[in-house]
Amino acid sequence: MKKKLFLISFFGLFAVAIMAQQEYYDTIDGTEGGAELKTALYNLIKNHEQIPYGSGSSSTWAAFYYTDRDSATNKVLDMYSSEERFFGDIGSSVSGMNIEHSVAKSWWGGTTNDAYYDLHHLNPSDYTANSKKSNYPLTELESVTWNNGVTFVGKATIDGTLQNAYEPCDEYKGDFARTFMYMFTCYQNLTFKYTWMNYESSTYPTLKPWAVDMLLKWHKQDPVSDKEVARNNAVYKIQGNRNPYIDYPQLADFVWGDSVDYIFNLSNATISTGGTGATGGSTGSAGDDAGIENDGNGTEDGFDYVDFRIVTDASQLSVGDTIIIAYTNILLGEQADNYRYGVGNATLSDGCLTKIPDGTQKIVLVEGTVAGTFAFDVAGQYLAAVSNSSNYLRSVATINDNSSWLITIADSAAVITAQGSYTRNVLQYNTGSPRFSCYKGTMESVRIYKKSPELNTSVCDVVVTAGGELVDVYTLTGVCIRRAVSSEVALQGLPRGMYLVAGKKVYKNKF
Repeated sequence: MKKKLFLISFFGLFAVAIMAQQEYYDTIDGTEGGAELKTALYNLIKNHEQIPYGSGSSSTWAAFYYTDRDSATNKVLDMYSSEERFFGDIGSSVSGMNIEHSVAKSWWGGTTNDAYYDLHHLNPSDYTANSKKSNYPLTELESVTWNNGVTFVGKATIDGTLQNAYEPCDEYKGDFARTFMYMFTCYQNLTFKYTWMNYESSTYPTLKPWAVDMLLKWHKQDPVSDKEVARNNAVYKIQGNRNPYIDYPQLADFVWGDSVDYIFNLSNATISTGGTGATGGSTGSAGDDAGIENDGNGTEDGFDYVDFRIVTDASQLSVGDTIIIAYTNILLGEQADNYRYGVGNATLSDGCLTKIPDGTQKIVLVEGTVAGTFAFDVAGQYLAAVSNSSNYLRSVATINDNSSWLITIADSAAVITAQGSYTRNVLQYNTGSPRFSCYKGTMESVRIYKKSPELNTSVCDVVVTAGGELVDVYTLTGVCIRRAVSSEVALQGLPRGMYLVAGKKVYKNKF
């Protein structure tokens, strides 16, 4: 494609309307999952502007100033290292850093095609980390030979052979998964030279089964962050195309996962929203207005930061409790005919819901008319099963046997069974047609989260106290992300979530 200089006004860079995003995807609405949907996405995103590679006023480094910068500190947001570096003039390269292709250019032979210039997988990278990871595939390592706490290089068995490989830290696994899904959708037409993760030539599935399984796992374990949403919006402004797996995370399952046999409908999909940085503050020139400073209560930037803890036994529930019903990071939302929408992009950490999207229905438990049951008060209406058929969940005005629910919980999975005339129906989540409703058959189990009565005593609200001692910071999976740092700044710049600091679980409640 012909190269085009991006002499763009970047004011209001991240004020990309949700409606505009939805309209962008109109052509894939009603498309059958699997190969047909993947090709429809390919046709949607394949055409984009080429940004001149390197430094200069209209270059990759100029783009990075808007896509990978913490506007509050001018810090470079680097997904390969924790080394702190800062931007200079717009378009100037940053010393000690490279422009990194997350899907190495050598994989398709190094041709300077659209993939070579594609900002969606170009990132500023620490020079040493970039060199150490080389053009290796990413996977889960069996042994580590080098790491800097963010990027891990070592060996892994791929297709039965022990290979050189690298692994990102947990914080960025979802980011890389969605980037790889984008690349092997946008460039499914390429013939690849290196085929560790993908087939040489394959419109579908393009990725090998082991790679699909791993990327889907990372995609779900590390949900879309505000930083990714902001970056996706910024790249769209500069380059003219979007990463669908950031905008609609459920597309991954419709293309490769358990929903390939279903039709993708925009009306049932949940779009990711946001615009704040997940590492070190806001991203881009509009970030001064987009940054979060939140005390852990109330609603800001489209999210509620009041903590809810998972309920592991039905005996923990009482009349008057406020609860949320969830499937993974998708929360029960508003009524739509005979079902309830799912609201995506919630944040789960160590059994806590700590970032709750707007549109989530908070349910107050009241006494049901059947002994030992609850009715679910949603803003003065009550959830009820209204038919023996599956997929009938409605709101009714009064409490009766049909709006009373028996709750049992085992291994944190809640079985919420309708009473009255429809005791065969259970409130579950349907991943194929994303929704919460009543089903006689087996769909996906849900979880119940209960609002913490005292936030300042909740495990979700432990903070690091000031002190002079040096501490190490680990993820809950045991990956060291900072070593020998002051406890005062141990979690500074890290996203909300649970960490191990000096051997103790610590929840960071602010970005």
